[in-house]
Formats: sequence, structure tokens, C-alpha cells
Amino acid sequence: MYRQFTKHDSLMHPFTPLVVKDVEKGKSIYMSGRRYTLGENSLPVSILAEGEELLAAPVRLVGTENGEEIVWQTDYETNESAAFVQKRTAERVQILGAMQSESFVVDTCIDVEYDGYTMVDVKLMPRGLTVAEALGVKEAKKRNYNVSRLWLEIPLKKEFATLYHMFPQTSFYLEDGTATEETPTSGGGLTPQQNAALPFKALLWLGNEDAGFGYFAETDRNWEIEDENRAIEIVQTESATVLRIHLLDRQPEAWKPWEGDVDDGRVSYPPITFRFGFQATPVKPFPKKPYLHNGFHLDCYVKTPGEYHKFLSGPVKEDADEIGYDRLKRLGVTTLIIHEKWNKSQNWFELSEETAANLKNIVEECHARGIKVLTYFGYELASISPVWAEYEEYVLAKRENGRNLGGWYRVPFQRDYLLCYNNVMQDKFVEGIRYIMDTYHTDGIYLDGTSRPFICYNEKHGCGWRDAKGVLHGTYPIGAVRNLFKGLYEVVEARGGMINVHCAACNNFTALSFIHLNWYGENLQRDYLQGKMGKMPVDYFRAEYTGRNIGTPVELIAYENRPVWTFESAVACSIIHGILPRPNDIGHPLELMSSIWKIFESFPIEQASWHPYWNNGDTVQLSDDRALASYYKYTDPTGREKLLFFISNTTADEIENIEIQLPAQFSKATLLPEKTESVLSGGRLSAALGAFGYGIYYVE
Repeated sequence: MYRQFTKHDSLMHPFTPLVVKDVEKGKSIYMSGRRYTLGENSLPVSILAEGEELLAAPVRLVGTENGEEIVWQTDYETNESAAFVQKRTAERVQILGAMQSESFVVDTCIDVEYDGYTMVDVKLMPRGLTVAEALGVKEAKKRNYNVSRLWLEIPLKKEFATLYHMFPQTSFYLEDGTATEETPTSGGGLTPQQNAALPFKALLWLGNEDAGFGYFAETDRNWEIEDENRAIEIVQTESATVLRIHLLDRQPEAWKPWEGDVDDGRVSYPPITFRFGFQATPVKPFPKKPYLHNGFHLDCYVKTPGEYHKFLSGPVKEDADEIGYDRLKRLGVTTLIIHEKWNKSQNWFELSEETAANLKNIVEECHARGIKVLTYFGYELASISPVWAEYEEYVLAKRENGRNLGGWYRVPFQRDYLLCYNNVMQDKFVEGIRYIMDTYHTDGIYLDGTSRPFICYNEKHGCGWRDAKGVLHGTYPIGAVRNLFKGLYEVVEARGGMINVHCAACNNFTALSFIHLNWYGENLQRDYLQGKMGKMPVDYFRAEYTGRNIGTPVELIAYENRPVWTFESAVACSIIHGILPRPNDIGHPLELMSSIWKIFESFPIEQASWHPYWNNGDTVQLSDDRALASYYKYTDPTGREKLLFFISNTTADEIENIEIQLPAQFSKATLLPEKTESVLSGGRLSAALGAFGYGIYYVE
């Protein structure tokens, strides 16, 4: 994890400078949309997000020393707080703290950045001698240095721990002795209501649909765990949901007694360091209009023949002479995202002559029609790349056995292996994107999987670590990925561009401050396409797909296998969660989305309030619980309320008739885009919904 003040530390839009204020025995740090208050030991005593307190009680370090509960002392004899500001800029503040018990000292170092990303170092060591004791003026107290438990406990208010997201994904091990099933959606959803345990997680977020608390750690280095499936616990108490991190379940391996130790470990036991972090969400202000563009993704899943410019320069429908570029313009596309095939050497930034010429043509044709262009980049180094022989050994992510990760096969014939960005590729990527945007006048980047901190064992660039027995363990390079995104955001944001990220089943909140849009959902596609999804996983969607609780807008990845799974089904999943699917087929899906874009553009969403199904039960009642409804509400200057209303069937069953009860003042509903009008009696509307069907209404 990066702790140094890097060259990517400049304050960027839409963030505000950090402000630090003294409070009683602590410090309050103000940032965009949040406030962290650190107590006298520098651990959080309060975390505000969106004006709401997330903590039910202060964060605490609990443990057992010499068979007794640890009691921490945090003030000096002068009764001054042990926490103090070490460094302070508009972008970052560093606060140091200390506490001691009967036998041990803990020093802390807390780095808080302007988007709320907070790195924590906790260092545990035996107490030493005072000057008087060392000089023999005062008799040194005989102490034992046995610690059999050291846990970090984060008590969250129950209402801010109803949903979860984890990476990597595993089962929960529940108090009743069972384990939850692993499925494509088990990485997020409803938090277990009974006590539950997990193995080590690089990323773990607990929250609700509006805000939450994210915990992260690159490694479990120095953790001493009795049961690897209980490294982390979620403990349900009457007043809180406690996130418990097992740092030590036993005396550290490095503190085993040795012959000749005259002071029972006071000098010979070295400090034990634990590194982890947290970040409250949303990580930045959520845009009033989250539908940032009308995006079309070319050649993702539905493949196009040949080179993209050639394809778009000719007719793209068998029954029409209209060329592709004109079709995009006519159907309302404002952003074209071109997939991996645009670049002959995957994810490399120095373009071949042919690639450069084709990109220049695509950008010119699109810009002439008012369409922006995002180019595909990912997380790989291609065997066809000119730097493969020079870089391969040092920059690729490696398995425990030293073998490469990945190996995607594509044309021109090549294999593409996973990169780790904890090395020189971090800067090369940033400079490469700067060069491409400035040279070819592109409008940003689409990043495939880049935000995912793939586990890496490559010691040659600093990943991996070895335990006391010499066993190699992996690193999740969270800090390197975040630093990469800060650099990319600095380049792209300064040029008015967009960073659009796709990452399956990993909402890396530590990097999402520095993107504009998240394209999410590929992990669902196999079950959707094979017809295995009989019910929409709405709890999972609320945890990971609304965007509002993290701070970045979301679009849904949607593949088709008609009639088993259709783009209309993807619309049904999306609209009630405040997002839209992105078309990646220039045929029917683009035509369908064109009509939906027009609906959204005709309603003043930026001036409207969002009322999703999970909190609008006082205004909307449905006669069938298989359906859910959400809406935007706009009040015009005369005081009249108008709704853009969505209803979706969450199941593969047809609903022949459903009664929708709206407030009585609404007298007319227009089904869109058909523009079929219904007169409402007392706010009552009837509808029919097919399997995973939906309806969009303008209600007034």
C-alpha cells in the first residue's frame, strides 16, 4: 500500500480540500460529504456520511494480556491527548497516536486522503523502561508480555449494515453451523442476521442503499488466526452490527521465548505491525443526473466483422443502406465505446500504423456527428507486445507457483496475461493514455477489469510476502490500483473525458473515486443466458448496482439469448434500481435503448427526487409482490407533481394483471414509449407484465 505523498496527490474535481479541527481529545477531519472524528488514540470515534452517523460506538482495539482484558491508557500525565497532526495538506492529513496497557504499547499512524480513503498502521510492542527505571533510580516493575487476543472491532449502526459486498467472494460461515451457498450473486446482498464469519477479505463493505463503511487490507501479514475461516466476523448485538477483525488469536510467532532472554521479551520481542484501511461511502457526491451519456459498446459479446471503422462506414443492417456512423447519430448515441479489437496489441499504448490510422478515422467520423469515443484498455500484457521480453518477468501478476495469471487468446494471434500495477507499468499506463488522448483526440477510456486488485505473488516487483516459515503469501495490490486510477483521473478529467470501468463482482471502492461510470454485471450473464435466473436478485442489486451508496453511477452489462433472456429483461432489472443497461448490439438493443433514452431526456431528472421501491411504500402499493416500482418525482413551478414511474416483474412468471395504487391526486398515466393514455380513478392503475417485463409511465 502506498503511504508516501505521490505525484498524483493533487486535489481534483469534484472534491473539496480537507479541513482538520480540534475536538476534545481528538481531531475532526472534514471532506466531501463526510466527517471522520479520531479520538485520543487516533482510532475513529465518529464517522459521518451523507449527514448520518455510521458508528454505534467508537472503533476499539480489544484483547487479552496475561489472561486479563486489556485496558488502554491514552493520555499523558499532563492529561493531553496522545493523538497529534504530523502532516497536513489540502489533499491529505496524517495523524499519529499512542496508547498503552499494563504490558504493551500501541502506536498508530492514520493517513486520511481527500476522498475519505484512510490508511491505518497499528504497531504492537512490549512496554519499555522509563528513564528512571533504566538508570536504576526507580525499581523496574516485573511484567509479562503474553497477548492471546488482539481484535479490531468496528461497531456500526444496524441500519448502516443491512447490505454487504465482499472481495474475494466466499461463503459466510454462520453461527448455526451452516455455510452460505456460493453463487454468481453471493458476493453481495443482505447481511446475515445471525453471527457470521469469513476468511480474509481484501475488500469488505457494509452499508445500506445510501451509505456505508468499507474496510480493506492488501495482506493478512502478521495476523495470527486460529481458524482461517474466522479471520473476520460480523457480530449482531442488540444495538450494533460489529465488524470484528482478528489480528491475533494467539501469541505472535515472532514472540516465542528464547534461551538467554533476560527480560522475558521486553527487548527481544519486536514491534508487530498490522496494516489495513477504511473508507466511508459514497466516496464522492453522486450526480443529480446519473445517466451520464447514451453509450453504445461496439463488439462486446455481439462481435462485428472486421475492423471497426470499416464496419461503421458501411451498411450495418441487411435491409437498409444507412451506414453505421449515421445510425448511431440517428438513434441518439452520444458515446461510442470501442472494444479490444481496435488495438492489435492488447492494452499497449504505442499504436501500430494501421491501428493509428483506423482510430483517427473513427474519431473524426464520430466527432463530426457529436459522438465521443472511448478506447478499450484492460489489465493485461500481450505476448505480441514489443516489450514482452523485457517486461514479462517483472510486471505480470504471478501465481504462488510463479506461473502467469490469465492468458486470454485473441486475434491477431496472441495471449494476454494479467498485469500487476505495483511496478513501472503504473506510470507507463498513465503516460500512455495521456499520449493517446492528446494525439488522437479521444474522449476517455473504457477499462476492462483494471480496478480489480488481482492477487499477486510476484516478489520481483514487491508483491507477496513470506511468513516465519518462509511460506509465500499473496498480495492484493489495492494501493497500486488506486494510485493508477488517481493518475488516470488526473489525465482524463483535465481533458474533459470519461473513465468508464467494468469489473465483474468487485466493487473496489478505494479506486472508484477516480472514475465517472461503472459498467457492472458480467458475472450474472451466464445464468441469465442459460435461463437459470428465475427471480431477479434484488438484494444483490441494491448492494452493488444502484451506485448511490458508493458514489459512482452504474450501467448494467446486458447480453442477449432470445427468447431465454432479452434486452427488455435487462431493462426491467435496471430501471427500478435507478440505472440503465448499455446496448452492445447495433440492432434491436440499440433501437430499444434509443426509445428509452428519449423518455429519460424528456423528464427533468436533475430537478427530480428519486423514490426507489425500498422506501416508497407510503406512496405506492402493488397488488402482487412479484412486482416492484420506483419513480422520479418532479414538482413544476405551479406546484403540480409529475412522475416518471417504473414497474418491473422480478420473476420469470407472467403477471396477467396487477393493480398499482398511487396517491389519489394523480389522474392520468401515459405508457411510454407507446404513449397509451389511461385515466386514473383515485390514483389506481392496472397493468400486465410479462416474464421479467416492465412498464414506464409518465404520471400527472
